[in-house]
Amino acid sequence: MTPEAAKFDSLERELEQSRRTYKQLFEAVPSHICVLDRELRILEFNELYRRDFDVRPGAQCFEACKQRRTACPECLVARTFQDGSTHSSEETLTTRDGRRLDLVVHSMPIRDEDDRISAVMEVFTDITEVKRLQHELALMGRAVAGMAHRIKNILMGLEGGVFVANTGREANDEETMAQGWDMVERNVKTISRLVRDLLYCSKEREPEFQADVCLVEILKEVCAVYTKRTAQDRIQLVVDEQDTATPGRFDPDGVTNLVRNLVTNAIDACRFDPDPAKAEHRIVLRCRNDERGAAVIEVEDNGPGIPVDIVEKVFVDFFSTKGTEGTGVGLLVVQKVAEEHGGCVTFSTEEGHGTTFRVKLPQVAANDRDRERQR
Repeated sequence: MTPEAAKFDSLERELEQSRRTYKQLFEAVPSHICVLDRELRILEFNELYRRDFDVRPGAQCFEACKQRRTACPECLVARTFQDGSTHSSEETLTTRDGRRLDLVVHSMPIRDEDDRISAVMEVFTDITEVKRLQHELALMGRAVAGMAHRIKNILMGLEGGVFVANTGREANDEETMAQGWDMVERNVKTISRLVRDLLYCSKEREPEFQADVCLVEILKEVCAVYTKRTAQDRIQLVVDEQDTATPGRFDPDGVTNLVRNLVTNAIDACRFDPDPAKAEHRIVLRCRNDERGAAVIEVEDNGPGIPVDIVEKVFVDFFSTKGTEGTGVGLLVVQKVAEEHGGCVTFSTEEGHGTTFRVKLPQVAANDRDRERQR
């Protein structure tokens, strides 16, 4: 072999090695990468891009990862072809299996030997987890602020009760003392309930399932606890016993907590109802079995209903319609108890006429629940 041939052979091996190295790097980068021509057709892509998006020969990028029929209005690739600069933006894309990804997208030019832009490479960096953490931190901040306002109001109520009780004691007025003490008791119960709900949501809890739990009895017990309060607010609180659920295997403490939170939410909804035409309000508690034998608990009120523009926010963390009077923790407790039973929470509402929350609790056999715990 001549020296020239040997040198050529060596250069060819180096070129092939460079290609292999480039391909390995191209596939190993933990980002979605694709290379596009001026018609936005996908020329090359790495394994991660192929796995998550619907890539077909000759497909255009907006078809593959955005399910669009036309190019995006603010296309980064088109801008890079136009000015030769790197551009970036935040986008949300949907994968072929329906997952939503929050991504930072960078478009950068690829130039040929004449320094002309022959293609544009897009690199997508996944920031979905970062966005989720940002969302949770924002929710936590709103929840802390809301609870701080709520606790401040409770403390003001306690201070007011103490003042009234002391005034009655100094004047030897038993009626005023009793009134002040009633204010103190009411606010102590409120803050105790708030703390219990927060503790319930913040820690992992193993539900204590028991056999032959009668749900209608739980409804009656909760109803008895709140009857005095609702009577003062001219709210009728009743248990409908026409079609009751059969006893089953449930966590009685968890279900009691669930019903209590739904009832207090319904009471507050009625108390805050702005409709002057409703002289009285009514809250009805029911439990029944559906066609598959699952228990269904319903709490129906004829309060103001939930406005259409916030219906979709009801199951967002710490959602509340009561401003500083609510923290939204109650619905989190309801959801947690339902999930512990393998069930779900839904609702129906009509603005101005009321809301009904429904909790489905499937019947779970003891051996099935034990297997779930072992997982």
